[in-house]
Amino acid sequence: MLVCADPTGEKDGPDDPNPWVEEMDGRGVRLFGEVLRPTSDATLVRSRGGKVLVTDGPFAEAKEWIAGLDLLEVSGLDEAIEVAAAHPMARGGLMVLCPLWPFDVADDHVARAAREAAERGVRTEPAVAG
Repeated sequence: MLVCADPTGEKDGPDDPNPWVEEMDGRGVRLFGEVLRPTSDATLVRSRGGKVLVTDGPFAEAKEWIAGLDLLEVSGLDEAIEVAAAHPMARGGLMVLCPLWPFDVADDHVARAAREAAERGVRTEPAVAG
């Protein structure tokens, strides 16, 4: 779930996300969460025609910005909506629910390559000198 701030949004209620975090952590719904730094500290990177274009923030054209993210484990869209709607930032900002693609280690090409290399006795990570 992307937590988006909207400076023009109306807020009706407390802004403190800690009670929401404690509740969702207690329910086992929130697996991970972080607050992101402001857009003034952000950098956009684009690749166009073989050239890398870099733009440092802040970005005046952005009305809303991603202020944080939470990785949720829910039973489906209805529960995801319920969890997102309870977040204090939903009252003045915007929550974006983005399902993840299922991950199967057996089908993942990176994991498969590492597993096959290990079976051949080939090291896939650099050795660390101690």
